[in-house]
Amino acid sequence: MTQFSVGAFQSVAEGVYVAVAEPEGVNIGLVVGESGAMVIDTGSSPAQGSAIRAAAEAIAGRPITAVLVTHGHFDHLFGLAGFAGVPSFGHESLAAAMDSPATITAATELGVEPAQLVAPESLFALARAIDVGGRRVEIMHFGPGHTDGDVVAYLPELDLIFTGDLLESAGAPDFGTDCHLKSWPASVDGILGLVTEHTVLIPGHGPAMDRVAAFTQRAALAGFIAEVSDLVARGVAETDAYEAAAWAFDEDTVRAALPIAYAQLR
Repeated sequence: MTQFSVGAFQSVAEGVYVAVAEPEGVNIGLVVGESGAMVIDTGSSPAQGSAIRAAAEAIAGRPITAVLVTHGHFDHLFGLAGFAGVPSFGHESLAAAMDSPATITAATELGVEPAQLVAPESLFALARAIDVGGRRVEIMHFGPGHTDGDVVAYLPELDLIFTGDLLESAGAPDFGTDCHLKSWPASVDGILGLVTEHTVLIPGHGPAMDRVAAFTQRAALAGFIAEVSDLVARGVAETDAYEAAAWAFDEDTVRAALPIAYAQLR
């Protein structure tokens, strides 16, 4: 049986907190306004979502009035059922996520009943603003990348961005079968267009990042795509690819990502 837990919320800016939901090490955001608060991402199960909600309300000292799901992977989405009655937001691609084979498989493996899961109520295509108790949060979709429907949350007054899994500092980006390699760097460019030298970026997993770390990961991502594209163009077989190039990511990451990359870039 999977063990779910959530750590204590830690302050990262005035009225903004982050907790880590285990076992996936997901960063859960909390934005506190004068009369309400917003949670960003919800954990891996309805019960974990309920625990996150309770912990967030205890820290905020006011009700949760909005919840955002940054993308449709289980560790960010499956806790949404624990936020019943709270206005919820996400990208329009999540409308079909609950019935997908990937969702059903993930739920079964976690011991979660698929029928318990819910999608966000308010879906959008590109961007919208949310008033969180008098505090403005801008949520934006810059195109496919880590998934079809990656969303970032931008707090202009604090120069702070929750990036979801478009960026990660706990390790290399997660190259799943539902990623979009060709457009992922451009989606990160959307984030970088908002970044100043003082911006704090909260990735989907791992410690906060700065502008240099974000640009560095973007360059590594683009470099990986370029290497695979070159190998494909030269006719190098997938089985020989790892030894035929220099890589910015660790061996386990590259070997796992190569079949996906070859399928998309061939």
